[in-house]
Amino acid sequence: MNKGALQLGRVHALHGFIGSGKSTLARRLEQALPALRFSPDEWTHALLGANPPEALYRPALAGLLQMFQGHWVQAALLGSDVVLDYGFWTRHERDELRSLCAHHGLELRLYRLHVPDEVLWERVASRNAGVAAGEDRASVWINSWDFQAFRQHFQPLDPEEAWVEPEGH
Repeated sequence: MNKGALQLGRVHALHGFIGSGKSTLARRLEQALPALRFSPDEWTHALLGANPPEALYRPALAGLLQMFQGHWVQAALLGSDVVLDYGFWTRHERDELRSLCAHHGLELRLYRLHVPDEVLWERVASRNAGVAAGEDRASVWINSWDFQAFRQHFQPLDPEEAWVEPEGH
């Protein structure tokens, strides 16, 4: 390494379904590392409210993730660790992330958050109560229909995918 060369930051990506504890872990990592945290739910809530219509939510989420990518890559290249609180539900998304990190020479740590379905829904229902009461401005409302529909799109990590089990999870 050249004298005075910048040390690259690490990319910490969270893989888990709704209610698995991604945002809780993201906040913990943000403080402990320290790191810059990218959480689309917080931005979505700020821009579109707690229960955005599907017609607005999908394009807004896509735009946020694209915007975030430019910022987190730049931050990591400048030496900051980053935490991606996205979920990375599909193998395709994870493979794209691995490819992007490899292209830039960034170390990737993929954290697996695995929680039984009944616990996931209990957590989502509790979070929904906070959203409805205006107490949780970092989350969006998830109804049971969407929870079940989204579950069909979630792909667990394959055995050959490298991951880290977060402490205390």
